[in-house]
This record gives sequence, structure tokens and C-alpha cells, in this order.
Amino acid sequence: MRINARLDDEYADKLAYIQQQTNQAVTDVIKSALELYYQQIQQQQKNPLSMLTKTGFIGCGEADPNLSVNYKSILKDSLKAKYDHH
Repeated sequence: MRINARLDDEYADKLAYIQQQTNQAVTDVIKSALELYYQQIQQQQKNPLSMLTKTGFIGCGEADPNLSVNYKSILKDSLKAKYDHH
């Protein structure tokens, strides 16, 4: 694939700096940049927290703010209310 891109002065300077520091051709610099960006996106998609956040799963429920501390008493009260009417 052939790419034709326009860069403003800031990005042209950055590209020239990278070429100077790495002795790479423009094609190789672009390939390296694309590979790094690709890997970054792949990692974000594989991250379980990121996946659950993107789907809206995290934060979709409501409960007592102290549920992790008081879960036993909350469960006991809930079961008592459900089954204690006999």
C-alpha cells in the first residue's frame, strides 16, 4: 500500500528527529509507529476491566455502599424478609 500524508511542521519535525535518532527510512518509522499503536489497542481490548467498562457492565447495578463489609447481615435480612412470613 502506498500512503500519501500531509504533516504540519510539528509532526514533520518529530518525524525528522526520529529518523535522525534511529537512522530509519520514513517507511520504517511509520511501520514501527503503526505496530506500537496496534499493540496498544490490542492490549486495551484484551484487558478484562477495559472490556467490562466498555460494555457498561461495571457500574450497572445498585446496592448498599457498604455491601462488601455488611453482605452477611444484608443477606440474612433479605432471606428473613422473604421466608419469615410463614
